[in-house]
Amino acid sequence: MSTTQTQDFPFLTQNTVDEIFSLGELTRADRERIKAMLLNPAIKDNELKLIEKVMKGVVNGILDVLD
Repeated sequence: MSTTQTQDFPFLTQNTVDEIFSLGELTRADRERIKAMLLNPAIKDNELKLIEKVMKGVVNGILDVLD
């Protein structure tokens, strides 16, 4: 069984993060994807860096968090 992605929410890729920033919005689905990534013990450093980039976007007001 692969632990590199969940069935409903595949892990973030650079393309996904780029799309989030181009829209300027972090959706519920995006947040669920990030949550699934953080709960996976097989998370990789590059995936953590993508999550950090998104979180900084939220903190700095670049991304709006949608319901």
